[in-house]
Parts: sequence; C-alpha cells; structure tokens
Amino acid sequence: SGRSALLALLASFGIGEGDEVLLQAFTCVAVPNSILWAGAKPVFVDIDNAYNLDPQDVENKITKKTKAIIVQHTFGEPADLDAIQKICHKHNILLIEDCAHALSAIYKGKKVGTIGDAAIFSFGRDKIISSVWGGMVTTNNDQLGGKIRHLQEELRPPSLLQIS
Repeated sequence: SGRSALLALLASFGIGEGDEVLLQAFTCVAVPNSILWAGAKPVFVDIDNAYNLDPQDVENKITKKTKAIIVQHTFGEPADLDAIQKICHKHNILLIEDCAHALSAIYKGKKVGTIGDAAIFSFGRDKIISSVWGGMVTTNNDQLGGKIRHLQEELRPPSLLQIS
C-alpha cells in the first residue's frame, strides 16, 4: 500500500525516534500514521491556495530535528517544488513526494515523483489506478533503491481475505 511504501521509505532513510517530518495539514490520515509508525513526529504545515504545502510555513516549522518534508500534490495539482526544493537544499532535508493523487502530473516539464529524493504512489481501491492494496516507491538513488528492495523481499504477500 502507499502507507507501507512511505513507512519503508522512512525506514530506509533512517528516520525514526526523535526525528520530525513536515507534511501538510490537509492530507490523508495514512501519511501521519506512517510517520508515527516509524517512531518520528509528524509536524503539520499550512496549505496554500491550491491546497498544497505552503513554502512560507515550511520555513517556520523547520527545527534541528526535521529530517524530511513530504510534499503532496493535492488533487493532481503539483506543489511549488522549486520553493520547497530550495528550502530542502538550504537545510539539508530530504524531499519526499506524495503522488497518490497525481499520476502523470507534470511540473515544469518533469513528471511529479521524479523531482524529490524519493516519491510514493498509492494504488488503493480509491485511486485512479487500483491494485486494491498496491503502493510504490520511486527514487534515482541506487543505495536507497537497494534498501527498499531488501525490505520488500522480507514482506509476506497479503492474504486472500485482504485482496478479495
């Protein structure tokens, strides 16, 4: 699932106890739950007029404990990735794109999910493409990809009850 993909991603980045992850307040409960399951603290950020992460409030919420920012592309409308990437580089913070509702969305000529350090996608029952329980992580980082593959190999497949 998308929430499992996020949990695996956070674990692969080493994000856990004592760490903070910034995310927008207008989001699905699965996102802060995955952060909590990783042992980290979700820190909610205000949204802009497009219902995406407000870069100005991001700057206000960053602390020494902030390890990642999850940017959601709400309703398929890409967030202001230029501003958010600039903030991430300035503070050496990871950028995770939440593309659960943004399949094939484009930001300045690039597909969302290819701009941050990694991205998550969800293919749950209510998504535009459904595999019932599916989720996916994408990254251009070979080391991170290897960690994700290792975690995936340790998972057991869902039971027939879960997928029927």
